Amino acid sequence: MDIRKEEKLPVVVEERLQEAYGKIRRGEIKQMKKKKTGYRRWTGVAAACAVLVIGSAGALAAAAYFQKETRQETDTVSYEFDINYDLIPGEYKVTPGYLPEGFKDQGAGKYYGEDGLGITVMPVYTMAELDRLGGELSVEGQIEKVEHTTLSGMEADIITFQEAKKYQLPVYLFLFNEAEGYVLHIVSAYPVGQEELLKFADSLSVERTGDAAYETEEEKSARKQQEEQEAQAMADGEKNHADLLAAGIPSDKIFGVGEELKLLDGSVGYTVTGYEYLDSIEGFDEDKFFDFTRFDGWLNGDKTLKPYNRQQYDKDGQLVEEKHTEQQILKVDVNVHCYGGEEKNDTELDLQLVDVEARSDGSFTWSTDSYGAVPEEQYELQMDQSAVYFDKAVYTDKGVRQHYFYRDLAKGEDLSYTLLFVVDKDRKGSLFLSPWNGNYSINQSESESAEQMLSELDGYICLEK
Repeated sequence: MDIRKEEKLPVVVEERLQEAYGKIRRGEIKQMKKKKTGYRRWTGVAAACAVLVIGSAGALAAAAYFQKETRQETDTVSYEFDINYDLIPGEYKVTPGYLPEGFKDQGAGKYYGEDGLGITVMPVYTMAELDRLGGELSVEGQIEKVEHTTLSGMEADIITFQEAKKYQLPVYLFLFNEAEGYVLHIVSAYPVGQEELLKFADSLSVERTGDAAYETEEEKSARKQQEEQEAQAMADGEKNHADLLAAGIPSDKIFGVGEELKLLDGSVGYTVTGYEYLDSIEGFDEDKFFDFTRFDGWLNGDKTLKPYNRQQYDKDGQLVEEKHTEQQILKVDVNVHCYGGEEKNDTELDLQLVDVEARSDGSFTWSTDSYGAVPEEQYELQMDQSAVYFDKAVYTDKGVRQHYFYRDLAKGEDLSYTLLFVVDKDRKGSLFLSPWNGNYSINQSESESAEQMLSELDGYICLEK
Protein backbone atom coordinates (compact mmCIF):
# COMPACT_ATOMS: atom_id res chain seq x y z
CA MET A 1 0.00 0.00 0.00
CA ASP A 2 1.15 3.53 -0.80
CA ILE A 3 0.34 5.44 2.39
CA ARG A 4 0.98 8.73 0.56
CA LYS A 5 -2.29 8.44 -1.38
CA GLU A 6 -4.50 11.41 -0.58
CA GLU A 7 -7.51 9.32 0.28
CA LYS A 8 -9.81 9.84 3.24
CA LEU A 9 -9.09 7.18 5.88
CA PRO A 10 -11.67 5.84 8.31
CA VAL A 11 -11.61 7.65 11.65
CA VAL A 12 -10.25 4.68 13.58
CA VAL A 13 -7.40 4.22 11.11
CA GLU A 14 -6.63 7.92 11.14
CA GLU A 15 -6.46 7.81 14.94
CA ARG A 16 -4.06 4.84 14.80
CA LEU A 17 -1.85 6.64 12.30
CA GLN A 18 -1.74 9.78 14.42
CA GLU A 19 -0.86 7.62 17.40
CA ALA A 20 1.92 6.01 15.35
CA TYR A 21 3.26 9.41 14.30
CA GLY A 22 3.39 10.43 17.93
CA LYS A 23 5.26 7.31 18.93
CA ILE A 24 7.78 7.83 16.17
CA ARG A 25 8.42 11.35 17.35
CA ARG A 26 8.88 10.11 20.92
CA GLY A 27 11.18 7.28 19.74
CA GLU A 28 8.84 4.58 21.00
CA ILE A 29 8.63 2.68 17.68
CA LYS A 30 11.69 0.92 16.29
CA GLN A 31 12.07 -0.34 12.78
CA MET A 32 12.04 -4.06 12.27
CA LYS A 33 15.59 -5.29 12.67
CA LYS A 34 17.33 -6.38 9.47
CA LYS A 35 19.03 -9.76 9.39
CA LYS A 36 20.20 -9.61 5.80
CA THR A 37 20.84 -6.76 3.42
CA GLY A 38 19.58 -6.44 -0.12
CA TYR A 39 15.82 -6.55 0.41
CA ARG A 40 12.95 -4.21 1.29
CA ARG A 41 13.57 -1.72 4.07
CA TRP A 42 10.95 -0.12 6.26
CA THR A 43 11.72 3.51 6.99
CA GLY A 44 10.29 6.41 8.93
CA VAL A 45 6.52 6.72 9.11
CA ALA A 46 6.05 3.86 6.62
CA ALA A 47 7.44 1.42 9.15
CA ALA A 48 4.87 2.34 11.75
CA CYS A 49 2.00 2.48 9.31
CA ALA A 50 2.81 -0.81 7.65
CA VAL A 51 2.35 -2.71 10.88
CA LEU A 52 -0.93 -0.95 11.47
CA VAL A 53 -2.54 -0.83 8.05
CA ILE A 54 -2.28 -3.80 5.68
CA GLY A 55 -3.93 -4.19 2.30
CA SER A 56 -6.11 -1.37 1.02
CA ALA A 57 -6.02 2.08 2.51
CA GLY A 58 -9.05 1.32 4.61
CA ALA A 59 -7.98 -2.11 5.92
CA LEU A 60 -6.85 -2.38 9.51
CA ALA A 61 -4.98 -5.37 10.92
CA ALA A 62 -2.93 -6.22 13.96
CA ALA A 63 0.83 -5.69 13.93
CA ALA A 64 2.82 -8.45 12.21
CA TYR A 65 5.55 -10.34 14.01
CA PHE A 66 7.63 -10.57 10.86
CA GLN A 67 7.90 -9.83 7.19
CA LYS A 68 9.30 -12.59 4.97
CA GLU A 69 11.20 -12.63 1.70
CA THR A 70 11.66 -15.87 -0.26
CA ARG A 71 14.60 -16.58 -2.49
CA GLN A 72 14.77 -19.63 -4.73
CA GLU A 73 17.72 -20.98 -6.67
CA THR A 74 18.39 -24.32 -8.38
CA ASP A 75 19.37 -26.10 -5.21
CA THR A 76 18.29 -23.74 -2.41
CA VAL A 77 15.17 -22.12 -1.05
CA SER A 78 15.81 -19.53 1.63
CA TYR A 79 13.50 -17.43 3.76
CA GLU A 80 14.72 -14.16 5.22
CA PHE A 81 12.76 -12.55 8.03
CA ASP A 82 12.43 -9.00 9.26
CA ILE A 83 11.44 -9.48 12.88
CA ASN A 84 9.26 -7.00 14.78
CA TYR A 85 11.04 -6.81 18.13
CA ASP A 86 8.26 -4.70 19.68
CA LEU A 87 6.09 -7.82 19.99
CA ILE A 88 6.70 -10.47 22.63
CA PRO A 89 7.68 -13.87 21.15
CA GLY A 90 5.65 -16.87 22.22
CA GLU A 91 5.84 -20.63 22.75
CA TYR A 92 3.34 -22.86 20.96
CA LYS A 93 1.72 -26.27 20.93
CA VAL A 94 0.64 -27.85 17.63
CA THR A 95 -2.20 -30.38 17.42
CA PRO A 96 -3.41 -32.07 14.22
CA GLY A 97 -7.12 -32.66 13.73
CA TYR A 98 -6.57 -35.39 11.13
CA LEU A 99 -4.22 -38.39 10.92
CA PRO A 100 -3.85 -40.66 7.87
CA GLU A 101 -5.20 -44.16 8.40
CA GLY A 102 -2.89 -46.29 10.53
CA PHE A 103 -0.89 -43.35 11.83
CA LYS A 104 -0.46 -42.90 15.57
CA ASP A 105 0.82 -40.08 17.72
CA GLN A 106 4.30 -41.23 18.79
CA GLY A 107 5.01 -38.06 20.76
CA ALA A 108 7.49 -35.26 20.05
CA GLY A 109 5.57 -34.26 16.92
CA LYS A 110 5.93 -37.67 15.26
CA TYR A 111 2.91 -39.31 13.62
CA TYR A 112 3.93 -42.66 12.18
CA GLY A 113 2.44 -45.84 10.82
CA GLU A 114 3.54 -49.39 11.58
CA ASP A 115 6.30 -49.18 8.96
CA GLY A 116 8.04 -46.48 11.00
CA LEU A 117 7.43 -43.85 8.34
CA GLY A 118 5.14 -40.90 8.58
CA ILE A 119 4.87 -37.19 9.25
CA THR A 120 6.93 -35.14 11.68
CA VAL A 121 6.02 -31.70 12.95
CA MET A 122 9.37 -30.19 13.76
CA PRO A 123 9.82 -27.94 16.82
CA VAL A 124 8.09 -24.63 16.14
CA TYR A 125 10.23 -21.78 14.86
CA THR A 126 9.28 -19.04 17.28
CA MET A 127 10.44 -15.48 16.82
CA ALA A 128 13.06 -16.03 19.50
CA GLU A 129 14.37 -19.06 17.60
CA LEU A 130 14.38 -17.23 14.26
CA ASP A 131 16.32 -14.43 15.90
CA ARG A 132 18.85 -16.94 17.23
CA LEU A 133 19.20 -18.36 13.70
CA GLY A 134 19.99 -14.97 12.27
CA GLY A 135 16.55 -14.43 10.76
CA GLU A 136 17.01 -16.99 8.00
CA LEU A 137 15.82 -20.50 7.18
CA SER A 138 17.04 -22.44 4.16
CA VAL A 139 16.49 -25.78 2.47
CA GLU A 140 19.21 -27.23 0.28
CA GLY A 141 18.99 -30.02 -2.29
CA GLN A 142 17.99 -30.63 -5.88
CA ILE A 143 14.66 -28.85 -5.55
CA GLU A 144 12.01 -29.76 -8.08
CA LYS A 145 9.25 -27.33 -7.18
CA VAL A 146 8.06 -24.85 -4.57
CA GLU A 147 4.28 -24.61 -4.55
CA HIS A 148 2.64 -21.70 -2.73
CA THR A 149 -0.70 -22.41 -1.08
CA THR A 150 -2.72 -21.92 2.10
CA LEU A 151 -2.94 -24.54 4.86
CA SER A 152 -4.70 -24.26 8.21
CA GLY A 153 -5.38 -20.63 7.31
CA MET A 154 -1.69 -19.84 6.86
CA GLU A 155 0.48 -18.99 3.89
CA ALA A 156 2.35 -22.21 3.10
CA ASP A 157 5.06 -23.58 0.82
CA ILE A 158 5.24 -27.18 -0.38
CA ILE A 159 8.81 -28.12 -1.34
CA THR A 160 9.47 -31.26 -3.38
CA PHE A 161 12.79 -32.63 -4.63
CA GLN A 162 13.99 -34.07 -7.90
CA GLU A 163 14.10 -37.88 -8.25
CA ALA A 164 12.12 -38.20 -5.03
CA LYS A 165 11.09 -41.79 -5.76
CA LYS A 166 14.63 -42.95 -6.55
CA TYR A 167 16.12 -41.34 -3.46
CA GLN A 168 13.06 -41.76 -1.20
CA LEU A 169 13.13 -38.06 -0.45
CA PRO A 170 10.66 -36.32 1.88
CA VAL A 171 8.28 -33.47 1.19
CA TYR A 172 8.85 -30.29 3.20
CA LEU A 173 6.06 -27.96 4.25
CA PHE A 174 6.53 -24.52 5.76
CA LEU A 175 3.56 -22.66 7.23
CA PHE A 176 4.04 -18.98 8.04
CA ASN A 177 1.96 -17.09 10.59
CA GLU A 178 2.97 -13.45 10.66
CA ALA A 179 0.00 -12.46 12.82
CA GLU A 180 0.80 -14.85 15.69
CA GLY A 181 4.54 -15.09 15.33
CA TYR A 182 5.69 -18.56 14.32
CA VAL A 183 6.73 -20.77 11.42
CA LEU A 184 5.81 -24.45 11.23
CA HIS A 185 8.06 -26.96 9.51
CA ILE A 186 6.54 -30.33 8.57
CA VAL A 187 8.49 -33.22 7.06
CA SER A 188 6.80 -36.25 5.51
CA ALA A 189 8.85 -39.36 4.91
CA TYR A 190 8.57 -40.98 1.50
CA PRO A 191 6.12 -42.38 0.41
CA VAL A 192 3.40 -40.60 2.40
CA GLY A 193 0.83 -39.52 -0.20
CA GLN A 194 0.69 -35.79 -0.79
CA GLU A 195 -3.11 -35.73 -0.52
CA GLU A 196 -2.95 -37.23 2.96
CA LEU A 197 -0.07 -34.94 3.90
CA LEU A 198 -2.02 -31.84 2.90
CA LYS A 199 -5.13 -33.01 4.78
CA PHE A 200 -2.94 -33.42 7.85
CA ALA A 201 -1.33 -30.00 7.41
CA ASP A 202 -4.71 -28.34 6.79
CA SER A 203 -6.09 -29.67 10.09
CA LEU A 204 -3.61 -28.10 12.49
CA SER A 205 -4.53 -26.04 15.50
CA VAL A 206 -1.83 -23.99 17.21
CA GLU A 207 -2.11 -22.83 20.80
CA ARG A 208 0.12 -20.21 22.35
CA THR A 209 1.24 -21.74 25.64
CA GLY A 210 3.38 -18.93 26.99
CA ASP A 211 5.82 -16.15 26.34
CA ALA A 212 9.41 -16.52 25.23
CA ALA A 213 12.25 -14.02 25.34
CA TYR A 214 14.89 -12.88 22.89
CA GLU A 215 18.49 -13.50 23.80
CA THR A 216 20.19 -10.76 25.77
CA GLU A 217 23.40 -9.29 24.42
CA GLU A 218 25.29 -11.27 27.05
CA GLU A 219 23.63 -14.51 25.95
CA LYS A 220 24.33 -13.76 22.30
CA SER A 221 27.96 -13.05 23.09
CA ALA A 222 28.28 -16.31 25.04
CA ARG A 223 26.61 -18.28 22.23
CA LYS A 224 28.86 -16.68 19.62
CA GLN A 225 31.90 -17.56 21.67
CA GLN A 226 30.70 -21.15 22.01
CA GLU A 227 30.01 -21.37 18.27
CA GLU A 228 33.51 -20.07 17.54
CA GLN A 229 34.98 -22.68 19.86
CA GLU A 230 32.95 -25.41 18.18
CA ALA A 231 34.02 -24.20 14.74
CA GLN A 232 37.65 -24.24 15.83
CA ALA A 233 37.23 -27.75 17.28
CA MET A 234 35.72 -28.87 13.99
CA ALA A 235 38.61 -27.34 12.03
CA ASP A 236 41.11 -29.01 14.36
CA GLY A 237 39.21 -32.27 13.97
CA GLU A 238 39.34 -32.06 10.18
CA LYS A 239 43.09 -31.50 10.29
CA ASN A 240 43.61 -34.37 12.75
CA HIS A 241 41.47 -36.65 10.59
CA ALA A 242 43.44 -35.70 7.47
CA ASP A 243 46.67 -36.44 9.36
CA LEU A 244 45.23 -39.81 10.40
CA LEU A 245 44.39 -40.74 6.81
CA ALA A 246 47.84 -39.64 5.66
CA ALA A 247 49.52 -41.76 8.32
CA GLY A 248 47.44 -44.81 7.44
CA ILE A 249 46.82 -47.95 9.48
CA PRO A 250 50.01 -49.08 11.27
CA SER A 251 51.23 -52.46 10.02
CA ASP A 252 51.40 -53.77 13.57
CA LYS A 253 47.68 -53.07 13.93
CA ILE A 254 46.79 -55.33 11.00
CA PHE A 255 46.29 -59.01 11.81
CA GLY A 256 45.99 -61.88 9.38
CA VAL A 257 44.07 -65.15 9.46
CA GLY A 258 45.23 -67.19 12.46
CA GLU A 259 46.57 -64.15 14.33
CA GLU A 260 44.82 -62.95 17.48
CA LEU A 261 43.57 -59.37 17.68
CA LYS A 262 43.41 -58.60 21.39
CA LEU A 263 41.53 -55.49 22.51
CA LEU A 264 43.72 -52.88 24.19
CA ASP A 265 41.77 -53.22 27.43
CA GLY A 266 42.79 -56.88 27.51
CA SER A 267 39.24 -58.17 27.79
CA VAL A 268 38.73 -60.15 24.57
CA GLY A 269 40.82 -61.65 21.78
CA TYR A 270 39.49 -62.32 18.26
CA THR A 271 41.06 -64.79 15.84
CA VAL A 272 39.76 -65.48 12.34
CA THR A 273 40.53 -69.16 11.78
CA GLY A 274 39.26 -69.37 8.22
CA TYR A 275 37.15 -67.74 5.53
CA GLU A 276 35.70 -68.36 2.09
CA TYR A 277 33.54 -66.63 -0.47
CA LEU A 278 30.30 -68.35 -1.39
CA ASP A 279 27.82 -67.76 -4.17
CA SER A 280 24.79 -69.08 -2.27
CA ILE A 281 23.32 -69.29 1.23
CA GLU A 282 22.04 -72.79 0.44
CA GLY A 283 22.46 -75.05 3.49
CA PHE A 284 22.48 -72.31 6.13
CA ASP A 285 19.65 -72.40 8.69
CA GLU A 286 17.27 -69.47 8.13
CA ASP A 287 16.67 -69.24 11.89
CA LYS A 288 20.30 -68.30 12.46
CA PHE A 289 20.10 -65.17 10.31
CA PHE A 290 19.65 -61.92 12.21
CA ASP A 291 16.70 -60.97 9.98
CA PHE A 292 16.08 -63.32 7.09
CA THR A 293 13.30 -61.08 5.75
CA ARG A 294 16.01 -58.71 4.50
CA PHE A 295 16.71 -61.28 1.78
CA ASP A 296 13.17 -60.98 0.43
CA GLY A 297 13.43 -60.17 -3.26
CA TRP A 298 17.21 -60.57 -3.35
CA LEU A 299 17.52 -64.35 -3.75
CA ASN A 300 17.41 -66.38 -6.93
CA GLY A 301 15.82 -69.82 -6.91
CA ASP A 302 19.18 -71.44 -6.08
CA LYS A 303 19.65 -68.97 -3.18
CA THR A 304 22.36 -67.02 -4.95
CA LEU A 305 22.18 -63.27 -4.55
CA LYS A 306 20.75 -60.94 -7.16
CA PRO A 307 22.77 -57.84 -8.11
CA TYR A 308 21.77 -54.41 -6.87
CA ASN A 309 22.34 -50.82 -7.97
CA ARG A 310 25.20 -49.36 -5.95
CA GLN A 311 26.26 -45.76 -5.62
CA GLN A 312 29.74 -44.58 -4.71
CA TYR A 313 30.25 -41.13 -3.16
CA ASP A 314 33.52 -39.32 -2.53
CA LYS A 315 34.56 -37.57 0.68
CA ASP A 316 32.71 -34.42 -0.40
CA GLY A 317 29.45 -36.29 -0.93
CA GLN A 318 29.64 -36.14 -4.71
CA LEU A 319 28.39 -39.11 -6.71
CA VAL A 320 31.34 -40.90 -8.32
CA GLU A 321 29.60 -43.88 -9.89
CA GLU A 322 26.36 -45.81 -10.03
CA LYS A 323 26.59 -49.38 -11.23
CA HIS A 324 24.83 -52.74 -11.25
CA THR A 325 26.82 -54.72 -8.68
CA GLU A 326 27.20 -58.46 -8.19
CA GLN A 327 27.37 -59.71 -4.62
CA GLN A 328 28.58 -62.75 -2.71
CA ILE A 329 28.53 -64.26 0.75
CA LEU A 330 31.66 -63.98 2.89
CA LYS A 331 31.83 -66.81 5.43
CA VAL A 332 34.15 -66.12 8.36
CA ASP A 333 35.06 -68.61 11.10
CA VAL A 334 36.05 -66.91 14.35
CA ASN A 335 37.42 -67.96 17.72
CA VAL A 336 37.00 -65.60 20.66
CA HIS A 337 38.87 -65.92 23.95
CA CYS A 338 37.61 -64.12 27.04
CA TYR A 339 40.36 -62.66 29.22
CA GLY A 340 38.00 -60.60 31.41
CA GLY A 341 37.96 -60.81 35.20
CA GLU A 342 34.20 -60.88 35.67
CA GLU A 343 32.43 -64.13 36.47
CA LYS A 344 30.44 -63.64 33.27
CA ASN A 345 31.28 -61.16 30.57
CA ASP A 346 28.69 -59.86 28.11
CA THR A 347 30.84 -60.25 25.01
CA GLU A 348 30.25 -58.66 21.58
CA LEU A 349 30.90 -61.34 18.93
CA ASP A 350 29.95 -59.55 15.72
CA LEU A 351 32.59 -57.99 13.50
CA GLN A 352 32.25 -54.97 11.24
CA LEU A 353 33.42 -54.62 7.65
CA VAL A 354 35.58 -51.51 7.24
CA ASP A 355 36.34 -49.82 3.91
CA VAL A 356 40.08 -49.38 3.33
CA GLU A 357 42.34 -48.29 0.48
CA ALA A 358 45.58 -50.00 -0.53
CA ARG A 359 48.42 -47.56 -1.26
CA SER A 360 51.27 -47.93 -3.71
CA ASP A 361 53.77 -48.76 -0.95
CA GLY A 362 51.63 -51.69 0.21
CA SER A 363 50.23 -49.91 3.25
CA PHE A 364 46.55 -49.28 3.96
CA THR A 365 44.49 -46.32 5.05
CA TRP A 366 40.81 -45.76 5.66
CA SER A 367 38.70 -45.13 2.57
CA THR A 368 37.15 -41.69 2.24
CA ASP A 369 34.57 -42.95 -0.24
CA SER A 370 31.24 -44.41 0.83
CA TYR A 371 29.07 -47.03 -0.84
CA GLY A 372 25.35 -47.73 -0.65
CA ALA A 373 22.37 -48.95 -2.60
CA VAL A 374 20.05 -46.64 -4.50
CA PRO A 375 17.45 -45.92 -1.78
CA GLU A 376 14.52 -46.88 -4.00
CA GLU A 377 15.67 -50.51 -3.94
CA GLN A 378 14.99 -50.85 -0.20
CA TYR A 379 18.21 -52.84 0.11
CA GLU A 380 19.36 -53.74 3.64
CA LEU A 381 21.70 -56.73 3.31
CA GLN A 382 24.85 -54.69 4.00
CA MET A 383 23.25 -52.50 6.66
CA ASP A 384 25.90 -51.12 9.04
CA GLN A 385 28.41 -53.47 7.35
CA SER A 386 27.44 -56.00 9.99
CA ALA A 387 27.14 -59.77 9.78
CA VAL A 388 23.78 -61.15 8.66
CA TYR A 389 24.22 -64.61 10.24
CA PHE A 390 25.51 -65.92 13.59
CA ASP A 391 25.34 -69.63 14.30
CA LYS A 392 25.76 -69.40 18.12
CA ALA A 393 23.08 -66.84 18.94
CA VAL A 394 21.19 -67.19 22.23
CA TYR A 395 19.31 -63.86 22.24
CA THR A 396 16.80 -64.85 19.60
CA ASP A 397 13.49 -63.84 21.19
CA LYS A 398 11.85 -60.68 19.87
CA GLY A 399 12.32 -58.68 23.06
CA VAL A 400 16.10 -59.21 23.24
CA ARG A 401 16.95 -59.51 19.56
CA GLN A 402 18.95 -56.29 19.59
CA HIS A 403 21.44 -58.29 21.67
CA TYR A 404 21.64 -60.98 18.99
CA PHE A 405 25.44 -60.97 18.56
CA TYR A 406 26.29 -61.14 22.27
CA ARG A 407 27.08 -64.08 24.56
CA ASP A 408 28.02 -64.39 28.22
CA LEU A 409 31.55 -65.80 28.40
CA ALA A 410 33.48 -66.72 31.53
CA LYS A 411 37.10 -65.79 32.14
CA GLY A 412 39.28 -68.14 30.14
CA GLU A 413 36.40 -69.38 27.98
CA ASP A 414 36.71 -69.82 24.21
CA LEU A 415 33.89 -69.78 21.69
CA SER A 416 34.16 -70.75 18.03
CA TYR A 417 31.43 -69.59 15.67
CA THR A 418 30.61 -68.61 12.09
CA LEU A 419 29.53 -65.26 10.70
CA LEU A 420 28.18 -64.54 7.24
CA PHE A 421 28.50 -61.17 5.52
CA VAL A 422 27.07 -59.93 2.23
CA VAL A 423 29.83 -58.28 0.17
CA ASP A 424 30.31 -56.83 -3.31
CA LYS A 425 32.33 -59.06 -5.63
CA ASP A 426 34.44 -56.16 -6.88
CA ARG A 427 35.47 -55.00 -3.39
CA LYS A 428 36.95 -58.14 -1.85
CA GLY A 429 40.41 -56.67 -1.37
CA SER A 430 39.24 -53.39 0.13
CA LEU A 431 37.56 -54.62 3.29
CA PHE A 432 39.02 -55.22 6.75
CA LEU A 433 37.23 -56.65 9.77
CA SER A 434 37.04 -54.70 13.03
CA PRO A 435 35.62 -55.57 16.45
CA TRP A 436 32.50 -53.52 17.02
CA ASN A 437 33.70 -52.64 20.51
CA GLY A 438 37.15 -51.57 19.31
CA ASN A 439 38.91 -48.84 17.30
CA TYR A 440 36.83 -46.06 18.84
CA SER A 441 39.79 -43.70 18.75
CA ILE A 442 39.40 -42.84 15.05
CA ASN A 443 36.20 -40.99 15.99
CA GLN A 444 38.02 -38.73 18.46
CA SER A 445 39.63 -36.40 15.93
CA GLU A 446 38.21 -33.25 17.56
CA SER A 447 40.01 -33.99 20.81
CA GLU A 448 43.00 -36.13 19.83
CA SER A 449 45.90 -35.85 17.42
CA ALA A 450 46.58 -38.45 14.76
CA GLU A 451 49.40 -39.88 16.91
CA GLN A 452 47.06 -40.32 19.87
CA MET A 453 44.35 -41.94 17.77
CA LEU A 454 46.82 -44.35 16.20
CA SER A 455 48.26 -45.32 19.57
CA GLU A 456 44.79 -46.23 20.82
CA LEU A 457 43.79 -48.45 17.90
CA ASP A 458 42.78 -51.98 18.80
CA GLY A 459 43.49 -53.28 15.31
CA TYR A 460 41.97 -54.74 12.15
CA ILE A 461 41.86 -58.16 10.53
CA CYS A 462 42.95 -58.46 6.90
CA LEU A 463 41.76 -61.68 5.29
CA GLU A 464 44.18 -61.46 2.34
CA LYS A 465 47.29 -60.60 4.39
